[in-house]
Amino acid sequence: MSVEMQVDVYGIPELQGKMEYFDETMRGFVDQALNYELKAMQDTAQYFAPKRTGYLARTIFVERVREWAFKFGARAPYAAFVEFGTRFMKPRRFLSRALQSGMPSLVQAVNRAIDQAISEASMR
Repeated sequence: MSVEMQVDVYGIPELQGKMEYFDETMRGFVDQALNYELKAMQDTAQYFAPKRTGYLARTIFVERVREWAFKFGARAPYAAFVEFGTRFMKPRRFLSRALQSGMPSLVQAVNRAIDQAISEASMR
């Protein structure tokens, strides 16, 4: 199930201008915040990854899927076995630990970016 909402503003040109500016500004601020925090999470996962040769850590990636959506993982063929373990090996959670430790900071950064966009839009 999905919910859609549309807001149309008519009759107040300066409010329309602020709404358009807010949209562009908010996207820019949130995009910057996401890029910074996602890079930090990638670095954290690389730090947590076990390193015999360093290959696993070098294959850790963050990809933007859509505007505010991303993929986070490792391309090494054995990455899932390291992350989740096997019956012979305990899990060594490098990706989920990085996500867990970085998510509060990411949420705070996005909230700050939205607040900054709101304050800039209101000053226009």
